[in-house]
Amino acid sequence: MYWIMTKMAEVSTSILPGDLDIQKLLELIVKILVYGLGAAAVIGVVVAGILYLTARDNEQQVVVAKKRLYDVVIGLVAWALLWTVLNWLLPGTVDLGF
Repeated sequence: MYWIMTKMAEVSTSILPGDLDIQKLLELIVKILVYGLGAAAVIGVVVAGILYLTARDNEQQVVVAKKRLYDVVIGLVAWALLWTVLNWLLPGTVDLGF
C-alpha cells in the first residue's frame, strides 16, 4: 500500500513543464496566438469563398464576400508588419523556430 501511495505522489498533473521560465512562457503564448491567427485566417478565407460561391445573382453577397477576403488579407499583412517591427525593435526576444 505504501508503494502505491508514493507512486501516486510522484504523478504530476501539470501540462506545463517544470523548467518553464518567463521566456518560454512568452514563446508558448506567442505560438498559440500565431497558430490561432493562422486558423482564423483560413476559416475567414473559407467562409468568404463559400459566400462568394453561393452568391449567384446576389451582388450584395458578392460584395460582402470580397470585403471579408480583403479584411483577412489586411489583417495578415498588418500582423506581418507588426511582427517585423517588433523583431526589429527587440531582436531575438521570442523565437518561434520557423
